[in-house]
Amino acid sequence: MSLWGNKDSKSATSTVSIASTGVVTGSSTLFTTEAKVGNTIRAAGVDYLIVTITSNTVALVRMGTNNGNGLVTTCSAETYTLSEKPAWCAQESADSGIGGHGDSNKVFGIDTTEDAAGGDNVTNVAVVSGKTRYLEAPAVTFSGGGGASAAATASVAAGAVSSIAVTNVGSAYTSAPTVAIAKPKRTIPTSGVTIASEQIAYATHGLTAAESVKYFSNGGTAITGLVNDTEYFVSALGLAAGTFRLAASAGAAPARTALTGVAISGTAGQFTCTATTLAANDRIEITGTLGGTGTITGYATGTVYTVSAVTGTSPNVTGFTLTTEAGVAIVTTAGTPTGLTYTPYTIVLISGTGNNAQFFEIQAAADQATATAALGSGAGGTTLTHAGWVRRTVGTGGRAGRINQEVLVAMGSITGDQSDDIQYPDA
Repeated sequence: MSLWGNKDSKSATSTVSIASTGVVTGSSTLFTTEAKVGNTIRAAGVDYLIVTITSNTVALVRMGTNNGNGLVTTCSAETYTLSEKPAWCAQESADSGIGGHGDSNKVFGIDTTEDAAGGDNVTNVAVVSGKTRYLEAPAVTFSGGGGASAAATASVAAGAVSSIAVTNVGSAYTSAPTVAIAKPKRTIPTSGVTIASEQIAYATHGLTAAESVKYFSNGGTAITGLVNDTEYFVSALGLAAGTFRLAASAGAAPARTALTGVAISGTAGQFTCTATTLAANDRIEITGTLGGTGTITGYATGTVYTVSAVTGTSPNVTGFTLTTEAGVAIVTTAGTPTGLTYTPYTIVLISGTGNNAQFFEIQAAADQATATAALGSGAGGTTLTHAGWVRRTVGTGGRAGRINQEVLVAMGSITGDQSDDIQYPDA
């Protein structure tokens, strides 16, 4: 176990120039507010010890112990690191009344203020299960833990949530908050909505027939025919890798029982059939090779038609008229076709394209990624019991982690946000 000091890096835009006499002049250095006599400046790879502080931008330095006590190396407009002087350092003795200072490459950590404050910050979010149906980065939210304001963003790779970056550590957390990762979604711009065929386009959407999705207008105009924050079901009708239709219920999503006793009875798409359940605006997909008598101009297997009118009332409909999905009349000749299957579907009708931010959210709980949050190392944080302790994994290979905590001495002279805040943010 060793006692080391605190090391804090100034902003990359802060620079110093050092004359051969040891006079340091800097830009945004704040020597009187963020440094003490005995602290270390490292510039151009060399450590210097602060002897006196004249002003916020001027100080006097001399060579540090590890670099000898000769003349300083002059430099100009160098970025620098300001390090607190440790009370004691195992690798060297006190330096001529100034006290041990150490090589700044080996001096690091956090001061007592940061250590205490970090315990109420969310410093890390670890993905527990990334799942496999994420094509867009999901929202990440936090709840519980007694604090507020933590925020994070997720990244997606190969269809799974791969990592989560904390963008706001928050404050006042007394315990790690619960992390919620939004369910997989498919954002649908207006260009992805085709009103005539009731189709929604999304490349390689991965949706399956009859699965549950919830529509969100996301603050904009909703697709006409859909209701915000409402569950729908993927219809089996014409389901393809890049397009899908919707049904209002799980029961309506699959194909219904094929029609029987079908014959063509007129020249404008009129048909008769055995009594069935059928309604205007239902869709009928006709498949197979047309034989027998009667014709359907332009027919090809798999064509989807719209039921424009019916004869009778469900479940006793005995006749129906078909048009194209765009509502254009079709040309037929009377007869009794053979080799065809007539499969009816009931789908949700849409008549407006909505907005570019709308999306469908996959509802299966098994598809939702999970993650956990961790707090900083201060009081109330991750297992560290008092100021001055910092978690650090030591060793490599099979020895990695055998030592994971070291005592770090922090004198409290550096008070602003510094580079160590990547791991240990101030409140």
